[in-house]
Amino acid sequence: MERIIKTSAKFGTKIAVCINKFNTNIKNSKQIELFCKKQDLPFIGRIPFDSDAVKAINNGLTIVDISCASGTAVKSIYNKTMELLFEDGGDLRS
Repeated sequence: MERIIKTSAKFGTKIAVCINKFNTNIKNSKQIELFCKKQDLPFIGRIPFDSDAVKAINNGLTIVDISCASGTAVKSIYNKTMELLFEDGGDLRS
């Protein structure tokens, strides 16, 4: 993650962080959130591991096509990302 953040900074790209499958390693997820806080990086959410996601994919659907925890999280993260990208004077840290 740090390598990607450094690369992004070189290109002046805006940055925000979310954690996928956060509930599979809570300790690591907390470390990522703490890192974001220390680096003043926007942390925009957590996507849980969700067995319903596997079922959706096996049925040719996406997690946003069904009612499931991971789909709900992704929709929220998407909305937060759009707010940060288009907010006046806002910056995802460029």
